[in-house]
Amino acid sequence: MIKKVNPPKLNRVADVLKAQGRSQKWLADKLGISTNAMHNICSQQSQSLERLFEIADVLGVSVLELINADYRPEQKKS
Repeated sequence: MIKKVNPPKLNRVADVLKAQGRSQKWLADKLGISTNAMHNICSQQSQSLERLFEIADVLGVSVLELINADYRPEQKKS
């Protein structure tokens, strides 16, 4: 059986939330955004640098803790 490998994530927001025992809804409420927007951030669909700084402030962590330093974009095949 072939095991599907998930691509590396750019941000670690969902990981930090889980480690702190907090929910996406909790963070969405603190940021004043919809739960759908928060889901998009956690699922790597949408994030801005400014938003990551806001999230870091609310979670009490460095923005560097929210960024996966090992992330490399997938190479497009020619």
